[in-house]
Amino acid sequence: MNSILKYILKNGLRDRLYLGLFISIAVAFAVSIFLGTTMLVEQNNSSIVYSLATTRTILSIGMILFVCINLNRAFDNKEIEFILSKSISREKFVLGYLAGFFIANFLILLPITALIYLVFPVNKLGILFWFLTTLSENLIVISFALLSSLILKNSFSAILASFGFYAISRLMGMFVMAIDMPEDYSSISQGGLASALKILSILFPRLDLFAQSSWGIYGIKDNVVLLIILFQSIIYLPLMIFMAFHDFKKKQF
Repeated sequence: MNSILKYILKNGLRDRLYLGLFISIAVAFAVSIFLGTTMLVEQNNSSIVYSLATTRTILSIGMILFVCINLNRAFDNKEIEFILSKSISREKFVLGYLAGFFIANFLILLPITALIYLVFPVNKLGILFWFLTTLSENLIVISFALLSSLILKNSFSAILASFGFYAISRLMGMFVMAIDMPEDYSSISQGGLASALKILSILFPRLDLFAQSSWGIYGIKDNVVLLIILFQSIIYLPLMIFMAFHDFKKKQF
């Protein structure tokens, strides 16, 4: 399992994952600071919000691409068959890959969060919980990308499925709000569309509650949000991991 971890981290260096994400986030930082300076009031707060929002989005997209492309290449090059020929179970294989991707994500997010903390006048407790919930969000996204890559075995389809999952999960708050709006203000509060959105709100995690940019300025005002994040992480992570176990066990090589 340790060899799988080293293999994933070396792939991150070979694929220029760390360099590419650092450059992308650095550019996003520069744009965020520029946009903040154009504001008439609360320039620092605007820069903080833009920086935190772009960081979590770029990191999630980058990890989806890395996971899907990496696994598809492993299937094409018969690397997975070679690893499974050793004395390793399929469960350990999945956990090893998942742990490797998560460590790679952690090694990218930690220095970026430290940089945000040093550059901007952020709320200390708020940025800590932003960091922790961003890790949790990315682990959910990585788990789904790994699951979709194992099921589909095609990088393009897995990337599209992962992007769709991430987009719907991030927009879930808007869907729920539209359902709860009065009929005078919303055309979807009744009927089949509302029922479909309610089903989606049950099946998909509420990633809009994770890593809120306002925490970096005002801290956490509602502790119930943290309980919801913890509850959803406890549900969705084991669910996707066990689904990956079940699917991977049935594959014939």
